[in-house]
Amino acid sequence: MSKTNFRADIVPILFLTVVVCISVIALAYVDSITYEKIETAKLEAFKEKLSVHFSDMTDFTSNDANDCYVVFTDNNTIGYAVKTIGSGYGGTIEMLVALEPTNLSSTDDLILRGLSVISHSETPGLGDKITQSFFLDQFQEVSFSGIELSKTGGDIDAISGATISSKAVINGIVSSIEDRFDSLVELVSSVEVS
Repeated sequence: MSKTNFRADIVPILFLTVVVCISVIALAYVDSITYEKIETAKLEAFKEKLSVHFSDMTDFTSNDANDCYVVFTDNNTIGYAVKTIGSGYGGTIEMLVALEPTNLSSTDDLILRGLSVISHSETPGLGDKITQSFFLDQFQEVSFSGIELSKTGGDIDAISGATISSKAVINGIVSSIEDRFDSLVELVSSVEVS
């Protein structure tokens, strides 16, 4: 039976354990310092996306769990917004859909004010054209029922060579808004009651 040499066997393990613990503590500390700055930067970027569609916006309130927003100018509701997710050719497409302040009895009442792409990983030169104004401008003043490709009776022209990305944007808007419509109505009702 061999004897354990404390110095040769245990000290390296203890040394590595101490190094790992110090590294974890340092990373946690750096994360705590940068987390607030990162969140503030994200909020500012989001406000900038909102202000593209609501230039006279002074404030907004949200239901963060469902990514629904009510936008205000001096305590008057000027519109709604919903973050939506589509599954494109290259991965997830995250978007912000701006909505006119209409009657919210059903999704049929919704009128889009505009669309912004927050993030995507679509193919450069093809699918990434979803971020260009010639495509995004089609989502201004269009009714929710008109959000379909023109070849199937809707109001939106697909990007040539990027039908999958175009369809992903449409499917993401439609499915996300249908899924979050009740949350939007609830948020708007709670704001109007306050």
